[in-house]
Amino acid sequence: MVRMHHTLPMVVATVQLLPALWITVSCARILGITTLPFFSHQIVYQPIWKELSLRGHQVTLVTTHPMKDNGLTNITEIDIGEIILSVLGEASLSQDTAKDGSHYSILRKLFENHYIIADAVFSDRRFIEVYNSSYVRFDVVVAESNISPIMYAVAAKFKVPLVGVYSFGVWMGLNHAIGNPHPLSLYPEIWSGSDGRMKFFERIRNTLYYIWTRYYLNFEALPKCDQIARKYLGNDIPYIQDIEKNMSLLLLTTNPILYEPRPNVPTVISMEQMHIKPVKPLPKDLKQFLDNAKEGVVYFSLGSNVKSINIPEKLRKVLIEAFAELPYKVLWKFEADDLPGKPENVLIGKWIPQQDVLAHPNVKVFVTQCGLQSVEEAVARGVPMVGMPFIADQTRNIQRLSEEGAAVGLEHTTLTKEEFKNAIFEVVNNPKYKQNVKRLGEIWVDHPLPSLNRTIWWIEYVIRHKGTKHLRSPTADVSWFEYLLIDVILVLLTIVSLALFILYVAIKFILRMIFGGRKLKQN
Repeated sequence: MVRMHHTLPMVVATVQLLPALWITVSCARILGITTLPFFSHQIVYQPIWKELSLRGHQVTLVTTHPMKDNGLTNITEIDIGEIILSVLGEASLSQDTAKDGSHYSILRKLFENHYIIADAVFSDRRFIEVYNSSYVRFDVVVAESNISPIMYAVAAKFKVPLVGVYSFGVWMGLNHAIGNPHPLSLYPEIWSGSDGRMKFFERIRNTLYYIWTRYYLNFEALPKCDQIARKYLGNDIPYIQDIEKNMSLLLLTTNPILYEPRPNVPTVISMEQMHIKPVKPLPKDLKQFLDNAKEGVVYFSLGSNVKSINIPEKLRKVLIEAFAELPYKVLWKFEADDLPGKPENVLIGKWIPQQDVLAHPNVKVFVTQCGLQSVEEAVARGVPMVGMPFIADQTRNIQRLSEEGAAVGLEHTTLTKEEFKNAIFEVVNNPKYKQNVKRLGEIWVDHPLPSLNRTIWWIEYVIRHKGTKHLRSPTADVSWFEYLLIDVILVLLTIVSLALFILYVAIKFILRMIFGGRKLKQN
């Protein structure tokens, strides 16, 4: 009994110490790198950094949009936003994925821009102190997976697992690199404007583009990416393509509505609606404007990439004339203090709390460029849309929403005042659009685990197991020649051809023996 009394305090102390030990063991050092200077993309990642910090991980973040949250004491943020905009410009990045550009020119321009971005980021003194330090250590690198794999090399420099994250779907080249199935008959490039029901000539175009992509990557883009990575990180790293192939995890903003269902490898995880937040009170003047609009409100915004101030004068004139003739009030996100010719029923604002505005019951329709994050917000708030696509995946987004009966699509280059007004009246007055948006919203959020929880669990899974080699797709190590069974097909064709040739020779020999013998007897 005495021994038990003496042992009891030790047991209690040990039990009390276990949680502290668990926290210490589970705390990881995480390096995050996101280089796109678009707020709509970065707001998807911010909940990830915040949650990792709140869970006790030490996060070093290289980003174009720092959170600057004083409540997060274990995040170090390196702001590279101004650096990237100074060397490239936000408008340049948006124009590179304009829907009227060819697939080939889009991909080439995107890589060329990312060469410039990588040089600027790697040259930043604060980042140099991170990747060149002899005492800085990390357990995982989480890097934005936007076309270029250059930043993946930082994970190889630190010899830690790599996690890719992107507020978009995945492009064809990355699918190929990680061994994710990508049948050319079903899945076009994400900025092509096509969906999985491609016609014959679209499949031809998709196949030719894929062949050109393989050539461009292997002989131009990847060697250049590898050269830039070695310039700053040294030669003691694998080839850039091998680093990309060994990605432990890929987190994507996809969903079952806008993206065709596909067989993903286990390391590709969806994280849709990451940035959707609870509804907050509106500013007093904005709330008053919306509350007083008993006839309804049209909310118009082209997002953070396209911007209303940059649209052609002809299109702006069409919009202004159409808005002036509507019986509704109009809230327009316009990035200037003044809008020449602004109708009386229009209120403009440089910045508008979009999620909270869309939650207001008087907002009847959202006129949008159909960027992925804007669509997610509209669906989350149950607001039907009129889509006016400009760049990237916006064309396919409005196409899918129109097929689902949740939106009406318009072509901004040929838009007339009457077309625009008719589209707004159709969406406002036909209840099917509202009903279909709500239906999509119910599908979108029906998951066994919220996206943020799922995302954090997988990142910590990579940390716990020091990568995911056990989940790696064997397709990543198979050449296209083997993957398409070209070698097997050639061997089988050779065997069949040889067999047919032998059969032909044998039949010819037999016929010659038969008919040759008869002819000899007759003579």
